[in-house]
Amino acid sequence: MKVDKLHIRSRFKNLENVTVDFDEEHLMTVVVGRNGSGKSNVLEALVAIFRNLDLGEEPPFSYELNFQLGEESWVKWYDIKVDADPSRGKLSKQYQVLVKNKHHINGEFEPVSISAVKRDKKTKLAEYLPNFMFAYYSGPSDRLEKYFRKHRDTYYRELIGDELDLRADIRSLFYAKPIHSKHVLLAFFQSPELKKEQEFLRENLGINSVDSIHFVLKKPSWGKNKNDTFWGAKGIARSFIERLMPYALAPVRVTRVDDDLTSLTGKKHKNEFVHIFLPTEESLHEVAKDLTPSIFFKLLESSELSQIIAEVNIRVNVTFAPEPITFKELSEGEQQLLTVLGLLKFTGGKDSLFLLDEPDTHLNPSWAVKYLKFLREFVPNHETSHLLMVTHHPLAIAELKKEQVQVMKRGEEQQITAKMPDESPRGMGINLILRSDIFGLQTTLDDDTNQKLTARNALAAKEILSKDKIFREEGLAPEDEEQYLSRLNTELEGLGFNLATDDPDYLEFLRSKYHLKNSEDN
Repeated sequence: MKVDKLHIRSRFKNLENVTVDFDEEHLMTVVVGRNGSGKSNVLEALVAIFRNLDLGEEPPFSYELNFQLGEESWVKWYDIKVDADPSRGKLSKQYQVLVKNKHHINGEFEPVSISAVKRDKKTKLAEYLPNFMFAYYSGPSDRLEKYFRKHRDTYYRELIGDELDLRADIRSLFYAKPIHSKHVLLAFFQSPELKKEQEFLRENLGINSVDSIHFVLKKPSWGKNKNDTFWGAKGIARSFIERLMPYALAPVRVTRVDDDLTSLTGKKHKNEFVHIFLPTEESLHEVAKDLTPSIFFKLLESSELSQIIAEVNIRVNVTFAPEPITFKELSEGEQQLLTVLGLLKFTGGKDSLFLLDEPDTHLNPSWAVKYLKFLREFVPNHETSHLLMVTHHPLAIAELKKEQVQVMKRGEEQQITAKMPDESPRGMGINLILRSDIFGLQTTLDDDTNQKLTARNALAAKEILSKDKIFREEGLAPEDEEQYLSRLNTELEGLGFNLATDDPDYLEFLRSKYHLKNSEDN
């Protein structure tokens, strides 16, 4: 899956008549811009587009979208053009879809109907859509999650109805949530053979191993069978419990107040719970011994979605503490990184689209500068996957070519535009990136120091300094310009800013610059 170009014609949020030209030749494209420039809205628009195509519902707005997809670029690879407009009448007219098979003899675009595009409910296949779309948003709102609810609810009904096979079924649209970070961690340590992934966790997060795991099961809303130990659970949920029990240390069944069942009147209701404790990492290996990490992740996630898992409490051994710590003691940034990297690895595959909205929010600079490298390591298939990311972090784009960046801006008449930057961020360094057309800062200094430098340079450029004494700063005695310049030089020299007064060319540059500025001001 490679997104080529999106043209939003009718208004979506603050986007109207906006074209974003993505780079389909690389694994990733990063969208940057100031707050309010529509960066996140671009990802949301793509989620809305593919969600409605997947379900065969009317387009959310008028747009044109060009993309490519297939299993392998040299085996089956389609060029697809979608022209959608909800104002055209019935659904068959709202969508105009053209498809070209690159390996077809004719090599011409041919029309296909929306019924041929949408995902088949029985086979779960969609020849002209990505096999998998994964989205992550680091913010607290449900701006992206709401688009995934119908797919999630359908999956839930099939899960409860014992209609799923985790070895075959895939949730075509998947939205990542904080709880998934625990599933990812367990999937990374479910086998001693995952040496590469475990080494990554040791080097970057300081997590050496899993110490123990405590699962809390509870009677779900659908659990009606009082005669069954696990409330009539079947299918995936039953399979998970039966895997756990042989290795659990003294399972405990209790009846207690369930906070989730507290009514609006404040009345508390009791529920049944079973506590299952896996005492070692080796017991986790036994539970998952015949499963791939991807299948084990799906097993965990599906069991939690089925409502039979109330809590997962994990203790881990770390390099920075003599005793095990709880998963909750890991930082927001560590949990965030685990969520994204694990989901890329365990839920992706061939022909995937990954949409990440500010996934680096909680990362320190040392991680931010390596973040795209981390992503590349965990995306399963670079040739047939595309990763689109929104960020505010200049370090996150430091290694990219200009073709991989889209800069969004809002003009004086509030019109949003998106374009490739003039130069590649790669090799610029942080200061030049910030002062380039990508971020557009005039200086990377703090405002107070910048004002002092500007005033000092303006005074240094003058041939004659005034003897008039005035109050320059509150709390200080009045100064003439010579005294003011002397004080500024002293203060700035302490910060590492020296004025080369013996450089006539530099002084001439200053005089020219500030003479021109004063002329423009007057």
